[in-house]
Amino acid sequence: MEKQVQAAPFIETFACKKEEETLMDKQRVAEAYAEYANTVVRAAWQYTGDIQTAQDCAEEAFLKLLSQKQMTDEHIAPWLIRTAVNIAKNVAKSHERSRTEPLDELSGKASGDEQVLAQRAAARAMLSLPAKYKLQLMLHLAEGRTIQETSKMIGKSFNTTASLIRRGKKLLQKAFEKEEL
Repeated sequence: MEKQVQAAPFIETFACKKEEETLMDKQRVAEAYAEYANTVVRAAWQYTGDIQTAQDCAEEAFLKLLSQKQMTDEHIAPWLIRTAVNIAKNVAKSHERSRTEPLDELSGKASGDEQVLAQRAAARAMLSLPAKYKLQLMLHLAEGRTIQETSKMIGKSFNTTASLIRRGKKLLQKAFEKEEL
């Protein structure tokens, strides 16, 4: 019996350590936030069209990361982007979202600054693209990532990613020209 009594604290300690090891710790999530927050917000923005909603989606993705099992550093960014995009898609599909108009759109109607108008035209052009091109273009053009980095982050092959970026650029150029008119 004495061995069982002595073993119990060891098992409890091991179970606590095992539990700590299996979940992401706050420090790693904070580091991931510092490194990937802008990228995750931009990915969510591609689907919501509203920066505040995109920030909410990114925040929710980082909160979900806390409850995830440990993962390698190279898997954190793709997981965060995919999770934020899924959350953003759900928000965009919601009934409440379809009845509101972003404040940026309302304030843009009163603004006469040509640079702001050009940025908004570019943003509308990007949002008008089919969903399969948005994320790749955002990572490659806005974030400045290489095609190889982009392909790893979204989980597609290099050639597929390169083709989607090339086709997306052509569509983006056409959409931007349409927005400027």
